[in-house]
Amino acid sequence: MRVTNQIITNKTLSNINDNKNRLMTVEEQYQTGKKIQKPSDDPVIAVRALKLRNSLGQITQFYKKNVPDAKNWMSQTESALKNDGSILTDLKALAVKGTQDTLTTPDRDKIYETMVQYRDQIYIEGNGSYAGRYLFTGYKTQTSLLYLDEDHSKQYTITQEFKSDDIRQNTVTVGGYATGDDFSDTTKTKDDYKDAPQNTKSYIVKLAYDKTDKDVAPTISYTYKDSTGATQNGSVPHAVTATAASTDKDAYEAPANGVKYLADTGELVFSDTLAKDILAKKGNFTVNFQKTEFEKNDLRPEHYFTCTSKALSKEAGKAADGSAIPAEYNGEEIKYTVEDQDINYEVGFNQRLNINLQAKECLTHDLGRELDGIIYSIDAVKACENRISDVKKHIETVQAQIYKKKQADPSADVTTDQTQLDKFEKIAKQLDVELVLKKKVMQERFSVSIDKIEDFQTGIDTALANLGAREKRLNLTLSRLEEQSDDSTELMSNNEDANMTDTIIHFGAAQNVYNASLNAGAKVIQNSLLDFIS
Repeated sequence: MRVTNQIITNKTLSNINDNKNRLMTVEEQYQTGKKIQKPSDDPVIAVRALKLRNSLGQITQFYKKNVPDAKNWMSQTESALKNDGSILTDLKALAVKGTQDTLTTPDRDKIYETMVQYRDQIYIEGNGSYAGRYLFTGYKTQTSLLYLDEDHSKQYTITQEFKSDDIRQNTVTVGGYATGDDFSDTTKTKDDYKDAPQNTKSYIVKLAYDKTDKDVAPTISYTYKDSTGATQNGSVPHAVTATAASTDKDAYEAPANGVKYLADTGELVFSDTLAKDILAKKGNFTVNFQKTEFEKNDLRPEHYFTCTSKALSKEAGKAADGSAIPAEYNGEEIKYTVEDQDINYEVGFNQRLNINLQAKECLTHDLGRELDGIIYSIDAVKACENRISDVKKHIETVQAQIYKKKQADPSADVTTDQTQLDKFEKIAKQLDVELVLKKKVMQERFSVSIDKIEDFQTGIDTALANLGAREKRLNLTLSRLEEQSDDSTELMSNNEDANMTDTIIHFGAAQNVYNASLNAGAKVIQNSLLDFIS
């Protein structure tokens, strides 16, 4: 083969360029710390790097964002429930104190004020939020659990399910005079007040709310299982009749049949026949009732019940700014259905964790309604005491009138005054009896509430245990993700990162080879045929 100077020159320059490329490659690894600078440098490393980076990105999303967000949500939920647990401990102590015969009026008033505050605070804790989302309202994270202000703009038709055990026989006072008659009718004598008050037992069911709509009586559907297990409709009548108010002296007296409806306290008084029939057959019944007047801190029914709402205060059409008025304000009915609304966070590969608790699981109406019963009974005692004070003033006034007339004229006719005095004295005696009876009712309410408080506490404890188990699982997931993050980072580094010790050695070798090629090329290329022509 004939080798020319041009061939030698081209080969020399090619070798120098190859050595320079190798030096540049090692230099780039030295400067960037990476094995490759573009996928074409090593497709295998490039593909593996993409997979590892994608995996690490997912792990980082779980480890740095999803899991901490889930932990914070559950931590806020746990804090709210623990606060309720502390309140329940205080409430139980107050209830025990309320059962005592030695309870003084100042003590009772203090218990009253505290219970009123605690009754709201228990549910206010359920209004807790995290990152602008309400904790206990399922998917409706932008809707508060409680009404933040009073709202009379919508009428709700609420469907509430009951079991036979929800029918309770309570002691109630009937035939009293603490409310109602103002005793201003001077034609009445003591004989008109001959019915002494008495305590009796009535079968009562508390609806979820008080101050329900009194113009529309609830409807009740009643079912039970027969001996074959088939579902049957109750055969006893269950017509609902309304009474004026729970303050009527005979309001809690059981009706002859059917159900009596007390709208102001949200209670149903069952006839003995109907109540015993449902209890004997262990039947279930559904009550449909309406409520329009929601006060601040009332629980929103859509979080608890199958219900419909219909706006009352706004018309259909467009708002002042021209925007469309939403359906809830244009008279259309909105339907809500009770369902499990679990908020699941993806906390790992193919691993989802439920992070929320719904209010219907742990913050039910039961305790609030039981506390309402105590508050009503305390109010009844206070009303009786006030009426006793008023009657005593009447007695003193009439006695003063009789004394004044006798002083002016010893033979003056005071028959009418004496008749009124006899009437007030008899009323005073009956009010004293009524006060004793209503205090017994109040003490019974306190006693019953102890069990309700304990039941509610059990619900809170169960929810906390459930939450704790999920949080423990989340912590285990977090530990595993931390290990996976470290492993993936190490694998990615082994795949992508250049070994700096080897790179320095390779860089020195490449530099020496490049310099040697330059030196050799300089010696080879400088000689030519012209150097030997004389």
